Amino acid sequence: MIRLSPTIPISQHSDVDAGRYVSGSRSGYVGTAAEAWPGAPEVSRACRQLDTEGESAENPLFPAEKWSGTITSEWFSGNFAVVRHTNEKFSVSGEIHSLEVIAYDRTAKTYTWYGVDDHGGGGDLGKASIAGDVLTAVWESQEKGKTYKFRGTLKGLGSDRLTFVMEYSEDGTTWKPFLHSTDTRVKSK
Repeated sequence: MIRLSPTIPISQHSDVDAGRYVSGSRSGYVGTAAEAWPGAPEVSRACRQLDTEGESAENPLFPAEKWSGTITSEWFSGNFAVVRHTNEKFSVSGEIHSLEVIAYDRTAKTYTWYGVDDHGGGGDLGKASIAGDVLTAVWESQEKGKTYKFRGTLKGLGSDRLTFVMEYSEDGTTWKPFLHSTDTRVKSK
């Protein structure tokens, strides 16, 4: 499990010409990504280089520790998914590199967040929603023989500073702090 390990099959969105679906697209859709993906304007503002730093609370899965690093985000071809590459150094766990995909599923009219890391963590698919400048994702993960529920909230879409708070629950009712981070836009020189 990674920091936010919560995609639609990207292949169904591969027939794109200059940000517009072309006739005969496998999805049958013709229009811009923003028309098909209501959250595209909000998510597009998260496509940037960010410095990140955070801290995890003591929990049954990982030690309490601090980290810092970078997040580089970009649109995947067709503008229906954002790909995030994270490179972070943790005070206890060492360096961790991860790949995350935030995407929109037009059929379900919902967002997804999926992530994997270079230590074998992740692979859990989260369902997400966007309200204003806040993206919230929830997912389940099997860890150490037990099912945990997770909830991640990313606030500040479109701003130069994002905050991320993640909580976990062993029973689906009582939520406990898991980690928090602040991501700050790297200014162009």
